[in-house]
Amino acid sequence: MLSFTSLFTLLAWTIFFNIHVRALPIERCAEDAVDYFNPLDKGGSLLDKSAGLGEPLNVIISAKSSPEILSFTNHGFLNYARAIGFSIECLGFHSGTPQSANLGDGRGDVNETAVIRENFKVPVLGTCIESLIGGNHFRVFPQTGTEANSGALFLAVSKEEDVSESHNIVPDGYNIGRDELVQAAMGIRTHDGVKYNTTVTDITDLLQPGAEGINHGIAQDGIVKMLTVTIIDS
Repeated sequence: MLSFTSLFTLLAWTIFFNIHVRALPIERCAEDAVDYFNPLDKGGSLLDKSAGLGEPLNVIISAKSSPEILSFTNHGFLNYARAIGFSIECLGFHSGTPQSANLGDGRGDVNETAVIRENFKVPVLGTCIESLIGGNHFRVFPQTGTEANSGALFLAVSKEEDVSESHNIVPDGYNIGRDELVQAAMGIRTHDGVKYNTTVTDITDLLQPGAEGINHGIAQDGIVKMLTVTIIDS
């Protein structure tokens, strides 16, 4: 069991992490903005890599979103994640092997930037609850390589079992996790004084439906949800 001093230290590091998360390197001209570049065009995939199989990158945050959304900082994407009911992992710590993805941007396989978990609207410790009882979560992969620098964020979203089930994905967990995230995001959401409007578009030509190559052998419907997130005046 953690001592009070150890717990205090973990909380202090979590606060530090929240404040000082580094921004993703996004360099592009507004007039050249696209929603995303198709990873398949340059040898990439809409499946990340995990133990020889993969999880579907089933949500894309469009590069036509407000620029702050694409910056992985406490006041950028992380604030938006909290607005829709997610946050960084329990006390900022991650267990397990990182997954990687090739987004066809010239960087090859690159590890996830972070794992973001459902926080049940409980500040600081909400994602610890998710780690115990299960829930929704996603892995973040930015498309920022020199050959396809859209700035879009590709998310591998899934709903998982509790810790006693080793966080295995629930039946139909890729479709369920994706749809629950979209439902949580759609429309107007606010956090820490910032108001967001999110719209969704279905993309049907990036993923093949079914379970071939999919981690845990769980089929998915082949639909990628593209979210365009705009910061609006209060």
